[in-house]
Order: sequence, then structure tokens, then C-alpha cells
Amino acid sequence: MADTGLIFACFGCCCGHTNNGAARIVRPATRRAFDAAGLQGRVRFAFSECLGPCSEANVVFVYLHQRALWFKRVNTLDLFEKLLAYVRTAVDAPGAPLPEELAARSFSWTGGGLGPAPA
Repeated sequence: MADTGLIFACFGCCCGHTNNGAARIVRPATRRAFDAAGLQGRVRFAFSECLGPCSEANVVFVYLHQRALWFKRVNTLDLFEKLLAYVRTAVDAPGAPLPEELAARSFSWTGGGLGPAPA
């Protein structure tokens, strides 16, 4: 089966670093979580130096079934694993509704600037 989407986890100037108040998320742990989710060959996973909306660190971008989904403040490995579980569901069920915890972290982003104002 060909890849149906991608996930970018931001680890740039703001995301994944505690010096600016963001929660520390460790790359190897997120990679292990992705591997455990069984999405290889279905969704690609990569780290980005900066996705743009720095005010929302830690940011994860998901592109699935030609739909862009942005998530802010993915500050725990548990939350990242919930996002992966949603992606696993949505790969087979396009348009699957976001779980409440992820819906609360979903936002729109078109690029440029610092991102949405923090809540």
C-alpha cells in the first residue's frame, strides 16, 4: 500500500525546547511511538526545523487524504500517541471525526507570521 499521508512534528526554534516554555518532547520517543503505531508504509513521519506557528509550540502538521490538519501544544507523548491513533483510524476512514482532546488542539494555519494568538 502506498503512503496516504504525512506527519511533520516541529522541532525548530520553539517546539520541543523548554527554554521558551514549551514542553520537552524527545525525538527518539516520538519516533518509537510512530513505529509502534504501525503506520509505516501508510503515512510518512518526519521532523521539521520550523513549521511556522511558533506561538503554538509544540506543533504537529498532518496531511491526510488531501486534508491539512494542524495541532497545537502537543506537549506529551501520550497526546502524540492519541494523534497517531486518530491518524491510524483516519487512514482507513477518511473524514473520521477528531477525538475531543485533539479537536481542542486543532487550528487553521495558512502560513506567515507567528501563528494564532495563544489561548
